[in-house]
This record gives sequence, C-alpha cells and structure tokens, in this order.
Amino acid sequence: MIFPSSIFNYIKEEETSYQTREISVGENWNYNQYQHLSLSFHMKFGKYLNSSNDPKVKSPYYNIILPILEFRYAAEDRDVKDILFESEDPEKQHLSFLIKKYWDDVFTVDNNLDDVIDDLIEEKVDFGGCLVKKGAGAVPEAMPLQSIAFCDQTDILGGPIGFKFNFSPKALKAKAKLGWGEKKNGATHTIDELITLATKEKDVPDSQTGQKNFLPGKNIEVYVVRGSLPENYLDANKDEDLIDQIQIVAFYTDKEGRHGVTLYKSKETESVLKLHIPKKIYGRGLGWGGVEALLDPQIWANFAEIHKNNLLQAASKLKYFTDDEGYANRQKIRGMENEEITTIDRESKYGIRQIPNGSPNIQLFNFRVAELEAHAQKLVGVTDPLLGKSPAAGTPFRLQERVIFEGKKPHERTAGKFDKFLEEIIQDWVIPHIVKKVTGGVEFLSELSSSEMEYVLKKVPRNRAAKRQFEDVLSGRIPGDLAVYEEEERQNLLQNGSKQTFKILKDEFKNVKMKVKIRVSSKQKDMEKFVDSLVKVLEKFWTLPPEVMNNPTTQHLMNQILEASGLSPASLGGLTMGSAPQQIPESAQRPMQEIKEEALV
Repeated sequence: MIFPSSIFNYIKEEETSYQTREISVGENWNYNQYQHLSLSFHMKFGKYLNSSNDPKVKSPYYNIILPILEFRYAAEDRDVKDILFESEDPEKQHLSFLIKKYWDDVFTVDNNLDDVIDDLIEEKVDFGGCLVKKGAGAVPEAMPLQSIAFCDQTDILGGPIGFKFNFSPKALKAKAKLGWGEKKNGATHTIDELITLATKEKDVPDSQTGQKNFLPGKNIEVYVVRGSLPENYLDANKDEDLIDQIQIVAFYTDKEGRHGVTLYKSKETESVLKLHIPKKIYGRGLGWGGVEALLDPQIWANFAEIHKNNLLQAASKLKYFTDDEGYANRQKIRGMENEEITTIDRESKYGIRQIPNGSPNIQLFNFRVAELEAHAQKLVGVTDPLLGKSPAAGTPFRLQERVIFEGKKPHERTAGKFDKFLEEIIQDWVIPHIVKKVTGGVEFLSELSSSEMEYVLKKVPRNRAAKRQFEDVLSGRIPGDLAVYEEEERQNLLQNGSKQTFKILKDEFKNVKMKVKIRVSSKQKDMEKFVDSLVKVLEKFWTLPPEVMNNPTTQHLMNQILEASGLSPASLGGLTMGSAPQQIPESAQRPMQEIKEEALV
C-alpha cells in the first residue's frame, strides 16, 4: 500500500473509502460497515434511513425491534458486583477479599463502571460487537462503534483505525493534562490556537451528504488514529517504514478550505483497544447484530403497516352515488353545512347513497404483522413468556417458570462470552492498576453483606487480639487473655454494624498474583428451586433443640435463607439461640408459603 504524503490526506482518503467502499462477505453478500451501523441506528429507533419526516407524507413505522433489544439488554446484563477476585496463593485469600471490597466500593463507583458495562452490552446487542479502550488509570472506556472514522472492515483491529470526535472548547481544554497541544509532543498548534480557528457547526452523525448542525458555541473536530503507519508521519526526516503510533489531529475550515493541525503524536508501545464479537461472521469485522437479525421482519412489518394505512385512508373517505345524471352539476355537497337542503330528480330510483368502502382485508394485514412479530422474537430467542406476556389460561405456574428459565439459556450463553471478555479486560488492565494503587496503603469505608461480616468477625478479632498480646510483651506488660481480647475486638466491630473501615497496609500486596472470574448467579443455580429447598429446611429449624440451632452448619443455612429473603443476619446480630428455652418467633408462625414468596422477591 502506498500511503499519502501526510496524516491529514491519509485520514481524508480513508474516511471517504470507509463510507463508500463495500467488501464481499459471500457470493451474493456485499457489506459496508459504515452503512450497516447507520441503518441499524435508524431502524432501532423507528426511523427510515431515507424518507421524509413530514407527518403528511411520512410512512408509518411499526417498531418490532426496540422491545426485543430492550429484553436482550436486561437478559445479558452484568453487574459489577458479580465480578470476583482470587489470589493464586492459598495463604493470601484475605487479600482477595480486600481487593473485592476496594473494587465494589471505590474503583467501580469512582469510575462509573456500571454505565461502561451497560454501554458495551447495548453496542454488542445492537451492532454485533463492542469496542473498549484502556483509559487513564486503566479505566475501561466504551468506544462507540459509530465514532469509527475508518478501519479494516474485514478485521477491525487488524490495521490502522481512526476515531472521530467533536469537542467543545471546555472538553478540549481538559485534554491538556494528557499533553495535547504541547510542541514537545509533536503539536503544531496549541489548544487555544485551535479553538480560535474552530467554527460553530458540527457534522450530522451518519450523514453522507455533508449535512451540518449549527451550534450556539464552537465545535472542534478531532481524529484519533492508531496503528502501523509510516514513521515519517512522526518525523518528516524519517523513512517510510511502518511503526506503531498514535496521531491526534484536528480540522478547521476557512475560506480557503479544510485544514489539519496536529495536537499530539507519539509511538505506541502497547495495544489499548479490545474488541468483542459475540456471533462472528467469517470475513467481516463486525458480527451478526441484533438489529440486523430483525431487519427483514421489520421491513415486511412496515410494508404491512403502510398498506393498512392506505386501506384506512380509503375507508375514511366519504363517497356517494346516484342515478340522477344531473345531480353532480346542480349540487355541490362538498363543504355543505348541517341542515342544508338538496334536491334529487323525481325520476331517480336510488336517490343519493354513500358508497360502502370498508374493507375486511385489513384483518389480513393485522394477522401478518402479528406473524412477523412472532417470527422476529423467534429469530433472537425472545418468546412471549420472556417478554412478560400472560400465558394461556390453565398454564401451570411451575411450567411457566420453567419455560422462562429455559428460555434464558441462549442469552446466558451469549452473556457468558461477554463475561470472558470482561475477565480479560480486568485481568490485563484493571488488576495491575488496583494492586499498584493499594500497594501504597489505602483506607476506605465499605458496606458488608452477612457472609462478608461473618468472614470479618472470624478473622479480624483473632488477629487484633494476637497483635495486642504482642504489644503487651513489647511494652513489658503481662499479656492479656487472648479470648478476652478477641471478644472485645469482636464487640468493637459489631458496634459499627455492617459498615466497616478497611485499611490496606503498604506492601501487603507485594508479589501477590490475582486472577478474576465473573459469577453468574443464574448459571450457578435455579433460585426458585434453591429457595424452595432452603424453606423446607426452615420448616424444620424451629423444631430443633438449641444445641443443634447453634451448630455452625445450621447457622450458615439460616443466613442463606435470611439473605434470600432480603434480610441481613449481621444487622440482626445473628441467629444464635443460646441455651435459653426454645421459643418460636413470630416470623415462624407465618404460613410457610408466605415466607417462601418473600424469599423469592
């Protein structure tokens, strides 16, 4: 490949090619990624790609795509709380616990990772893939596929890739902390100089006509290009050997045309982009998208709706007939007022009558739309029970529950692929950053679940008690009783309830290797069946003697029942009954079916 003389010309040529050039996927299958993304975007939101939005001439659009996509977002959703950490050293498992709490209560909150994961899920469902970038502080950033200015359409990360962004002056100035606009980083203009040159217009997304939106403030068009490019793009004195690099350039327009300026350029030593394709298509950069799968049913559903609309328009017209040949010339009934009088020829047999123009054929279109909607749901594995529609009369409750549970399995399989992608991101980018961060010592407040509180009460009081004995010896005092110290420390922790302060000591994570996995609750167990089994245990619990009630295994089972019911054993102070006479609590007197239903909420 012969590269253009400058990065600016290269961007212009590649962007035009990306928007217009098609690749061949199969014998009768041509594909353009830019057009695929544009069409999917419009159809998801019920907009025709090339038609007027004037209500007088606009064709009806019966959107069967968006409700199905919304279900898939929910079915394949992942929560940051589902991400677990494990130390590869069995003796360092307490560090896994600390990392997990730091992840849940500090890192994900500070960096809004829930929104990042939600954005990635929507991208992969809609378009057939999602792209993520390693941001500052190793924070994953979702890169909208529609921000791609150009790439290899057969292998998105296989060649140079460019992204196009629009910045306000304030947003662009914030990039100064990354070195943008500094001459030592190859900049030809400062950020302030570029803002002075900027205009008050912005490209319309997915517009092939060059349409612009005019803005109340200035807009700066910025391209970020990554990949193997000629070295002379970095240094004009170098040759044309290819080298991995990042180029950040901006364009402005004046009377003489469109001009480019460089804000940043540098060699790039590591890959900062990762791509996930849930359903791959050989020879194509993006996989099979959710909108794309529903394209044909949507087209024919719209076809049916258009003809239904035409029938309704025809049926709404009032037309008349008469055998009075001169009536139309004598009387103009259009625009007549109420109670006006008209005359009919005495020889008229029929007088004047309305032409019956109602058509039963409209029901055929209704049936066809329903068939297409059902077909669309079947294509992507979204059946009526999954959408919350009422089952047929007489359907057993447990059968309906099983149908829903089994119906989610294809979506869990797709979500499982995404889990592996998240694990890779966290393993490669996030864990090294967190370990480096906490190695210097970190203190933070965390909310503990009952099982976590149980773990802390088991480990921390003993360690603190031993530390107090050690301090006694160093101070020349007689060491206090270990059991007394341990109970005091336990009570100190219980005073704070489920909110505890954690402090990670400096160098505590030195030479510790961590691994990550994602827990998917619905894959691990059927919660309805799980809670049903636990409730059966509860039915027997209150009949047990105190010594069995206080058995650790019994206590653990009861903690699970309480958590499934939305209660916190830690906040209740545990279930220890002691040696007091057995007394059935008020909650146990409630019907077991009521307790079970509460547990499933």
